[in-house]
Amino acid sequence: MARRNLLVFCLLMVQFTAFCGVMAGQDEAAAAPKFQPLPGKPVFVVIPRGNAEEAMTQALAASNVPLWSSSFKVGTTTFPFTMVGTNPASGSLTSKVPVVIIPIKFKFSNGTILSPAAVSCGDTKSAIFRVSNSPIFKNMAFLVGGTNLGTTQYIDAFQRANFWNTVSVSAPNYHVLLGPITTKAVQTIVVPATAGTTQAGPCAKIGLVNVNFFDARAQSLVSSLAIPPTSLALFIPYNTFFTNGGCCILGYHSATLSNQTYSVASFSDPGIFTSPGIRDIHALSHELGEWLDDPFGNNPTPAWGNVGQVTGCQNNLEDGDPVTGKAFIATLNGFTYHPEDLVFLSWFAHQKPSTAVHGWYTFLNTFPTFAAACP
Repeated sequence: MARRNLLVFCLLMVQFTAFCGVMAGQDEAAAAPKFQPLPGKPVFVVIPRGNAEEAMTQALAASNVPLWSSSFKVGTTTFPFTMVGTNPASGSLTSKVPVVIIPIKFKFSNGTILSPAAVSCGDTKSAIFRVSNSPIFKNMAFLVGGTNLGTTQYIDAFQRANFWNTVSVSAPNYHVLLGPITTKAVQTIVVPATAGTTQAGPCAKIGLVNVNFFDARAQSLVSSLAIPPTSLALFIPYNTFFTNGGCCILGYHSATLSNQTYSVASFSDPGIFTSPGIRDIHALSHELGEWLDDPFGNNPTPAWGNVGQVTGCQNNLEDGDPVTGKAFIATLNGFTYHPEDLVFLSWFAHQKPSTAVHGWYTFLNTFPTFAAACP
């Protein structure tokens, strides 16, 4: 009951604070050894790839993850989208997407090895253990603003809240669940000096790897490990971030040329970034939320921006980018996790009132209204 009360308290309090998770980890951060800050802000990216129309045909033939399509209109413009699962308007259907976790061990040219299968710095368990036993894959009770979303996984709770006006009335048993979960053997990637380096961190070392170097190997592993196209391939590095002319990309999602989706999310120690909530499963919740609502990275929206990690404008349905760094506390199995807030469809679709739970625009009620137009 104490664990549930802690989560409920944090979710109820988001109306009064933009960052419930700020209390956790302050002592740890203060006690962390000095290190050279990373030269850039933490961001997430998407590599748009794949064809949603072809993927829908594959999904109907049970040769891809379950998918559904719809659209919304802003002014006279129609914006189509494809999401994972089934249309909530079709009723109480449950989709189950198998997940294949692929732990990535990086071996750098200076001898540093960073592996998510090793015991994490300052912990008694590995990053893979923490990921597998997190609220991304394990059930816990989600009460948001006094509304019971169910005892379920976070990504499912988010999607139920996203379409709450429909779910609460005509689809009470609607779910998009992740499972079964299988974990492959650790895959080792040797990083030449031209593709990556390391530096001191507040606890373990920090790895920096060129994203294009890694992505080529990720796609190759999807093939060589024979990951079924009906499963999500999920790559988990530890304390390793990606670069593309600058630092730091914490994760991304994409698809192969045959429309098979995959995602990458680094499990990170506390204290690396100035936002204390960017740690453990923050990147994972961000990327899986975006995979859910924009699996191929090309669902169009009206231009929005100048919020969250975004400087300037972008026009896609990447529901984690506007709230990068906004987290809440979820304590499960004796460990305190920091999942990220996620943005509801109504924010992108300029819907007022929002059709999500309580008429909110994000899971933590971060925004009072829908996205402002971005010139």
